[in-house]
Amino acid sequence: MSYNITERFDKSSILFNNGESPKDYFYIITKGRAVSYNSFYENYKISLKEGSIIGLISAIIKEPYYVTTEALDDIEVLKININNIVQITNKELVSRVSNYLSYILETWLSKYYSLVIKNKVDLYNKEDILIMASIYKNNNFIDASYKICIQYIELCKNECNTEKVEQFLKYLKPKKEPELIEKNTYKVKKGYCLYTEIVSSNHVYIIKSGRVGIYNIINKKQTVRLIYPEGYIINGYPPSLEYKPLQTTAIAIEDSVIEILKKEELISAANKNEELRIGLILVTAVKVNNVTLKIKAVKEKELKNKLIIILYSIIKIETLFKKEKIIKLPYKIKDIIDMIDLNNDIKAIYAEFENIKHIELDTFKNIIVNNTESFLEEYENYIR
Repeated sequence: MSYNITERFDKSSILFNNGESPKDYFYIITKGRAVSYNSFYENYKISLKEGSIIGLISAIIKEPYYVTTEALDDIEVLKININNIVQITNKELVSRVSNYLSYILETWLSKYYSLVIKNKVDLYNKEDILIMASIYKNNNFIDASYKICIQYIELCKNECNTEKVEQFLKYLKPKKEPELIEKNTYKVKKGYCLYTEIVSSNHVYIIKSGRVGIYNIINKKQTVRLIYPEGYIINGYPPSLEYKPLQTTAIAIEDSVIEILKKEELISAANKNEELRIGLILVTAVKVNNVTLKIKAVKEKELKNKLIIILYSIIKIETLFKKEKIIKLPYKIKDIIDMIDLNNDIKAIYAEFENIKHIELDTFKNIIVNNTESFLEEYENYIR
């Protein structure tokens, strides 16, 4: 992998500015310290030191910088062209970049949940487990409800009274287990729960076809974090940060084909496969961009602007691998309301949807994007 020459910045220099269009390179600090901060989340400030990566996410996904990075000392950096990412063949470096992006994602998710959560159920409290299982059952995710009950009983064993959970379990029927169709690749039926917010899976999931929804129960409601289409990689491992809302439940919302691997197997495969290597880095970067836009949507005051920003973030997820002109989004309006904690009158929300260009609501109130490219061009300044 070829690097550009080392560059130097004086103390207090701005390396990248929040809202600016991305460059085609990123930096790795080799000497000195820097700090990243932004204007839309006042408590966000991250210290950077030797080995820290700067500007990678925006450079990869070609979206505006979401933080300002300032030198705290006279610093030296390696300037790396984004095209050189494909040349990374060192397993340790692939793992390091992947872990860095995952850490940044968890950090921003923690900040997002701190804004929208009013009440998170206790994952190890019997009454709250029944609430959680009931919510999934009432939303017709029976397999998730079943697995949450089973896992709770296994975790408790003889340490607590599980009688009510066992009674509830009698009325639940699990989904058929996935069918192996080739090495590590399975046919997964709609409604099958891959893992729950009670017990993580210690696997990663590559969606070959279909869709997988990522959910958790917050504010005593089933809230969708994201719905991933074909091409995305889902990390089922426990989060590094000990913050309960980061625990999620993954459910196939369509009949899907999914490759299931250990993280080490994924890194090893990515080391040998350029397309997978790019995909691994790209999807995590897009997830980070998605959650920062969610935070912007929550913090935005105007209802129409909130809706535009969250729709922009969803459309970027949907069009990463398939540039389709017309899309019926897999989210209901209720999902949007819960994702950004709206408390506006529902009629006002419907009215604002109707006023957003390139967005339609069909007879069943499904959200239709009638021109994805035009929508992104029309509203790109709303995310800066």
